[in-house]
Amino acid sequence: MDRYRPRYHFTSPRNWMNDPNGPFQLNGEYHLFYQHNPSKPEWGDIHWGHAKSLDLVNWTHLPIGMAPSYELGESHCFSGCSVVNDGEVTLFYTSIGEGERNATTGAQQWMARGKDLRTWHKPGINPVLTLDLHGELQIKDWRDPYVWKSEDGWHMLLGGIQEEKGCSFLYQSDDLERWSFKGTFYKGEEWIWECPHLFRFGDKAVLFYSPSGPVRYLSGTLSGDRFIDVEQHGTVDFGGWEGYYASTGFVDERGRRIVHGWIPEGSRGEEFPVSLDWAGALALPRVVDLKPNGALSMIPVPELETLRGESHSFQDISVEPAPTSTGIHSTSFECLLEIDRQAIAASVLTLSVLASACGKEHTDIHLDPASHSITIDRSNASLLPKVHKTPIEGKLPDVDGAERIRLRIFVDQSIVEVFVDDETCLTTRVYPTLEDSTGIQLRTNIGNSVVSSMQIWEMKAAEIRTE
Repeated sequence: MDRYRPRYHFTSPRNWMNDPNGPFQLNGEYHLFYQHNPSKPEWGDIHWGHAKSLDLVNWTHLPIGMAPSYELGESHCFSGCSVVNDGEVTLFYTSIGEGERNATTGAQQWMARGKDLRTWHKPGINPVLTLDLHGELQIKDWRDPYVWKSEDGWHMLLGGIQEEKGCSFLYQSDDLERWSFKGTFYKGEEWIWECPHLFRFGDKAVLFYSPSGPVRYLSGTLSGDRFIDVEQHGTVDFGGWEGYYASTGFVDERGRRIVHGWIPEGSRGEEFPVSLDWAGALALPRVVDLKPNGALSMIPVPELETLRGESHSFQDISVEPAPTSTGIHSTSFECLLEIDRQAIAASVLTLSVLASACGKEHTDIHLDPASHSITIDRSNASLLPKVHKTPIEGKLPDVDGAERIRLRIFVDQSIVEVFVDDETCLTTRVYPTLEDSTGIQLRTNIGNSVVSSMQIWEMKAAEIRTE
């Protein structure tokens, strides 16, 4: 068994996967597509993999959702979205070919339709959008359609580069087939914007985008076809390119706004002791909401609690500079800490996971209220010399009057996801090598501190089937 393969995070059956694509729910059933190379555990020959679920936790792998139409000049089916319209599902994606059809200056936007949710037909009207729509406006790396319906018809966002700056661009259609360019939706300062997607909350909205770094969001007022009055410019996940990227979202039949994100294999380094036949995973699905101050709220979907197994509870734990072992050993668990802010105000609290008895391997999660920071320290996470070990640092949320910090950690073989309260998220990969790197410990940097409560659940493996 591959010790690094996640047990309850989604992965493809084998070979390469990256961006999540086109999630939707129809008649109670969730569907998820993803960027997929069906032949090798490396990027290339990009198809759309396909899976379904009743709960976003346990999945059934379906046949390949979409393949490049090589006879039509396609080499890759890049990322995109899905639209449910009168019981029919339409997929929109970025079509990439060779030569003039390259990703930088020749991308096209295509569609595919399907009624049985297994076979997808690309109509002869493709491409439905080309760069010619923009006239003299110079746009590069134009990709990743996201479509939604409003009172005045269908709208589409696409990401890319305009005048060497990352942007999202807006388009409108009455029938999902004929599209007009409405202008630049929002222009950023980063080099590129990928995978833009939008959630609406009345006249408010949150725009997500991936700028070859930590996934970011803007929240503010949506006025007609323009995004105005930005209230917050925040980070969705501080894991960055190595930990969390290319998010996409959808609204399920209960009205929940749910976000998926990709966890790459990039932190393995150039050499690895295991010959993997898979690469890439998805972060836990997150339910998102908008706070009154414009900040984004994010929590793992509650359905994940069905995987909780044996539970261990602790109250009023006295923590010292010397590591305090919990006596629990696991590589697949959820941990919930509740910490009184005053009890650790002058110190840094560290939770070590995947820790070896000899002390050579441990992944440290540092909570530092004084500097308002949360850090995943990977400097001792692995004995492999070329595995990336840079720290992942995020900002603690500003919660007026809150007496406690709620720290929720998910460890799944080689994945660590951290949620601070319901606002700050950090995701990364770690690759311990020692057989006993399974311990869970607490310590402080100075003096004694008290952790109000700690609960650890062993996490059962998700049920995975193939149809």
